[in-house]
Amino acid sequence: MSVLRRYTLAFLLMALSLPLISYGASVGMVVAWAAGLGMLFGGGLVPPAVRFAAEDPDAI
Repeated sequence: MSVLRRYTLAFLLMALSLPLISYGASVGMVVAWAAGLGMLFGGGLVPPAVRFAAEDPDAI
């Protein structure tokens, strides 16, 4: 998987998590709220993981 695809995945996870968190909080659906927080957390971890796993960190 290329670096661009990883960053795109991170963006999509974070972008889709916000409406899910909002919906879960407004309806009182804990599963949706927790899934949204998990997506937000996972999307936030992708960029540092890409940077940490890079063969040459200065090339990114």
